[in-house]
Amino acid sequence: MIRIILGVALLAASAHAAGRALKLEELSFTDIDKLDRAKSIFFLTFGNLEEHGPHLPVGSDFFQAIAVRDGLVARLRAAHPDYDFVLVPVVPLGEGGANDAARQYDHIGTFAVRYETLRNVAADLGATIARKGFRNIFLTHCHGAALHNVAFSEAAAMVSEIYKTRMVNITSLVFGEGFYNEKVMEKYLGKGWQQRIGFEGHAGAAETSANLFARPDLVKKEHRSYAPFVAKEFADIFRTHTRTGWRGYWGDPAKASSAMGKELLQDFVERSFRLAEKALAGEDLSRLTVYPANAPQVPEAESVGKQVIQNYAAQAAEFEAWLKKRRAGN
Repeated sequence: MIRIILGVALLAASAHAAGRALKLEELSFTDIDKLDRAKSIFFLTFGNLEEHGPHLPVGSDFFQAIAVRDGLVARLRAAHPDYDFVLVPVVPLGEGGANDAARQYDHIGTFAVRYETLRNVAADLGATIARKGFRNIFLTHCHGAALHNVAFSEAAAMVSEIYKTRMVNITSLVFGEGFYNEKVMEKYLGKGWQQRIGFEGHAGAAETSANLFARPDLVKKEHRSYAPFVAKEFADIFRTHTRTGWRGYWGDPAKASSAMGKELLQDFVERSFRLAEKALAGEDLSRLTVYPANAPQVPEAESVGKQVIQNYAAQAAEFEAWLKKRRAGN
């Protein structure tokens, strides 16, 4: 059972006044029509399915995205008791996977869609909310693939501009500040941890910790005996294919702890809340750094990106050829 961030049960009644948290699928159309268009926030949550080493479920980002969303909603409910918060069912879609960086483009544990597909789904969902007159749409996810984030930012910008609404890709703005809180990382991993265990962005100490807090029942205990897979530079991630022994993670899962995961997720919730408050106050967020604009530009990453785009083009051509043949009656 997922632990709710900050110990607040999202849908439970509170002793203090708080806005309503509503599940979209449980509402009738008359319930929806009664909502205040200006004081309702729709949450679009995307939980991709991606390999996370042999010790974590492929739904790791899925569960983390839910935990962050629930924590954010809890903070907003307390701050805006006159608002309603509408939770759209989690969409189990995402673009790419960490395995792409290792040039394992069709990994058994990753179930991804093309960039254009993801962007269009996000845009279509946002647009159908906006056309009904609702003014606030917050999008959350928990996946660091570059095109995955670009897809959501483009969808949010498109819907916002066309329908004069406020659709915000909250998570990619958080990523624009950095993935993990450095003080928390140093507290649990010690000073100079970067030199010892390298890049911590996928299924290592940080993400294993987040899963130990959010879904401890799904974390395999053998991670405690895993050796670190060190990538000291960002470019080293994209050189993984030149090495042996990669098991779907970078960093050191053995150093993970539930306490570390709790603090990292709380920090992510607080940063999300700060950005959400800016959006609700009408501040212009377009000048803020949005991931992947802050990601290092390295030739190795560009090479992988080009191959991914070529793979998508081949898939699209295959589908088009099938449709053409079918429509011709063959």
